[in-house]
Amino acid sequence: MTKSKNSQIKISFLGGVGEIGKNMNVLECGDDMIIVDFGVSFPNNEIPGIDAIIPDITYVKENVKKLRGVLLTHGHEDHIGAIPYYVDELRGVPIYGTALTIGLLKRKLEDDARKCKLCVIAEGDTVNLGCFSVEFIKVCHSMSGACALSISTPAGRVFITGDYKMDNTPIDRKKTNTKRIAQIGKAGVLAMLGESTNVEREGSSTSEKVVGNTLENIFATNRDKRLVVACFASSNYRIQQVLWLAKKFGRKVVLAGKSMKSIVDVASNCGQLEIPSNTIVEKAGKLLPGETVILATGSQGEPLSALKKLSQGEFNKINLGEDDLVVLSSSPIPGNEKAVYDVINDLFKKGANVLYDAMNDIHVSGHAYSEELKLMLSLVHPKYFFPVHGEFRHQFKHAQIAESMGIQKRNIVVAEIGDSFGVSERGVVRHATVPSGNVYVDGVALEDGERVVEERRSLAEYGMLMVICAVNMDTGTVESDVDVVAKGVGLSSDLREAIISSVYDSVAGTDFDGSDVNDVAKNVKRGVRKLFARDRKFPIIIPVIVEN
Repeated sequence: MTKSKNSQIKISFLGGVGEIGKNMNVLECGDDMIIVDFGVSFPNNEIPGIDAIIPDITYVKENVKKLRGVLLTHGHEDHIGAIPYYVDELRGVPIYGTALTIGLLKRKLEDDARKCKLCVIAEGDTVNLGCFSVEFIKVCHSMSGACALSISTPAGRVFITGDYKMDNTPIDRKKTNTKRIAQIGKAGVLAMLGESTNVEREGSSTSEKVVGNTLENIFATNRDKRLVVACFASSNYRIQQVLWLAKKFGRKVVLAGKSMKSIVDVASNCGQLEIPSNTIVEKAGKLLPGETVILATGSQGEPLSALKKLSQGEFNKINLGEDDLVVLSSSPIPGNEKAVYDVINDLFKKGANVLYDAMNDIHVSGHAYSEELKLMLSLVHPKYFFPVHGEFRHQFKHAQIAESMGIQKRNIVVAEIGDSFGVSERGVVRHATVPSGNVYVDGVALEDGERVVEERRSLAEYGMLMVICAVNMDTGTVESDVDVVAKGVGLSSDLREAIISSVYDSVAGTDFDGSDVNDVAKNVKRGVRKLFARDRKFPIIIPVIVEN
């Protein structure tokens, strides 16, 4: 593609910067727009009652006529999970990914899949979308089908690493295509967006094959035990090794958990998982412990997961005990530690032995460590660098590594959500921020999610007050006793009297000429709220005004 000196690429960040998860970048050149990844993140205990957090795509909606396609680097939730919530907005827009990525997305979309234009590509393929030419390049990760993207435009080339690691002994024998990445780097890269997740880990990541060796030793030394292996359902490489070992040691595998069954089905159908014959069974039935492997979801302590139910004796009448060894083949995601260790404690209480990452080499990361990040930078050698896929500290440290690798400091940009930059050979120009932020999902996407979450936090921390009274709208007087109902609020007799007095004062202070019952309620709420201003502990206040 011929470069134009006057062309500029506009890169906008709608997720995945200043946070881990919810990855989404928008690239524009001329009258064309593409989206790279469309991810979700999951709430912690500080966001009560929320199922998921997805990007605000107002900016995309405003420019949807320019949108030529969505490109997915791989099939993890933080890269594809928001798409089901925006099916109508993406109707007719082609969505590209490798076989496993599109297979998982199709399963997530269920009946809505027919509304989407899902396009399966292979590693090494190139897709042309308007003025964009996008090449998918094989990289190693914790699941198959992961790709980096080399995006050619009239203004220059953008290289997006996606999630990756440099595994020299991957179990599918498909290494990160460093040869092709080096060729791209030699040809010239204008800008690179590089993942930063494991920048704080020195050295290089461990090969997935190491976990396989550890698991094989566990199988060999626990022949009389029932084995329960818990891992991320999306880790098809980990699942593959368990299936191979089960076959080798004469065990049957029970798939525990809806998502585990789903990934096995999808991955096997698209050729990314080999299932040895007569290995998987529906139930443990009368199998002896030494004949059984349970492959379970729930390595993060999820309350409805198979492992959680096993720890409480609530899964398929299986009671774990001294004949069981549970292997947690994962590390706790930050924020999940308590839930994970609660499950571990419950398993120990039932008499089972538990092996977890803090004690054994039973999990490896799918993300590059610092030396691998340096290698990627040396191969690509971009003119401009944007560290992404990490919290601010990860981006900052990755920026320092880039500078140490010879990229000029003025050419390194640590972006935040909503930031938008024009990039050309002449430099990086900051554009006006674009509409962005979080959309909270509680069954459906909440239009005013921030307010809902804030109210739930207040309710959890400070409780609720309901103030009920009848008001004569003609005379502007309270015509019944004021009733105060408190939940989660310490209500002394003095405070109750102060609330009742405040209600009378608020009603009396209302101008009833042109006011309605909603105006009265607002005044009552405002007056009661003032009573809590000194301690800054505001309960949810619900005034119920009955109009007489």
